[in-house]
Amino acid sequence: MYVNMQPFLFHSPTKILIGPDTALSIAEIISELNAKTPLIITDSNLRKAGIVEGIISAIKQANLPIHIFDQVPPDSDLESVEKAVQIAKQNHCDIIIAIGGGSVIDTAKVANIGISLSANALDYEGVNTITCKLMPLIAIPTTAGTGSEVSAVAVIKDKKQKSKLLFGSPFLFPDIAILDPQLLISLPPKLTAACGLDALTHSIEALSALTANYISDGLSLNSMLLMFKHLLTTIKDGSNIDTRLATLVASTMAGLAFTNAGVGIVHALSHTIGSRYGTHHGLTNAVFLPYGMQFNLDVAKAKYALAWRSLAAQEMEKYLGNESAITKYIKANKSEADEKEAAQHFINIVKIFIQECGISINLKSIGITNLKDEDILELANIASTDPAIMFNPKEASVQEIAKIIREAY
Repeated sequence: MYVNMQPFLFHSPTKILIGPDTALSIAEIISELNAKTPLIITDSNLRKAGIVEGIISAIKQANLPIHIFDQVPPDSDLESVEKAVQIAKQNHCDIIIAIGGGSVIDTAKVANIGISLSANALDYEGVNTITCKLMPLIAIPTTAGTGSEVSAVAVIKDKKQKSKLLFGSPFLFPDIAILDPQLLISLPPKLTAACGLDALTHSIEALSALTANYISDGLSLNSMLLMFKHLLTTIKDGSNIDTRLATLVASTMAGLAFTNAGVGIVHALSHTIGSRYGTHHGLTNAVFLPYGMQFNLDVAKAKYALAWRSLAAQEMEKYLGNESAITKYIKANKSEADEKEAAQHFINIVKIFIQECGISINLKSIGITNLKDEDILELANIASTDPAIMFNPKEASVQEIAKIIREAY
């Protein structure tokens, strides 16, 4: 699998703090980063639910001034970034604390460009355009899916252009990530599923990416196994701290993997569809994942076979029970198979898992209807130029991408 493997770089500068109530140590962490005036970036739903209040209280108890921007939308945009920058500059903030899902953390990353460099963040769109360290950033995820808390990329929507803007730089890595499962307790089942499947997509695409390596593969495989073991239980019982923490760690592991290895055609399609129709990123990834895997099968079969054998070696009945569809499938197909058969088993079990999570693997189920052939070709053209596709293990023509969209429709 790694014959003549070239030298590779694995970059992971983010310090990660893990465990229940770790977010309440926020004042100590601010001090550790030599900061005194924090800006919290979050969203209004988290404020209303009281999820952010414990962190705010801990900062106030340390007698630190605090400023809050809590209007980040679910699919964040340049307007939100500009508002956050304005608040930070007006109040001379010297550290950002992002509390939320991927949209919030990505908003904080891009806002940090504008704050630290006193410039229009748009001037730094693209990859490796930032040349110096930015203001300290603490990322506290409230979903287990995006991996943004340990990634060097951010994606923000340009509503006027109906497109998504990519920012990528080693200087965008958060300084510290805090994984506190207590903050995820109230996450609804459907959103828990969508976010978990987002992380699963990260791990699978990173596993088969062109620039995958020993370290990213280890993270991808273990992230995948944690999600298969614990996501369904977490969907059913969101108050289970142990499984919440397991899925949160799995998401972060997948984030570390894809940040260093890349993703692929599934993300290219998801970015394209999400920009056009405003669909949830995790749900869109879940819809396209089996189709993208099937397209990549002939070149990714060694990695998929490895994933299947790793999964089949687990005693899944301990986690999911003897009657689960996943356990039944593994038991029925556990006998030795050749590489291609094992790889196909893995694709099949991914389909079963997505459906067990309550997600239908078609675009109509996420609200995309009346998709005409000219729409499909236009979407395929856009997806063919998405930066994510450059890491896909197999080249894809516009016609081949269009075929995947038709299959998923």
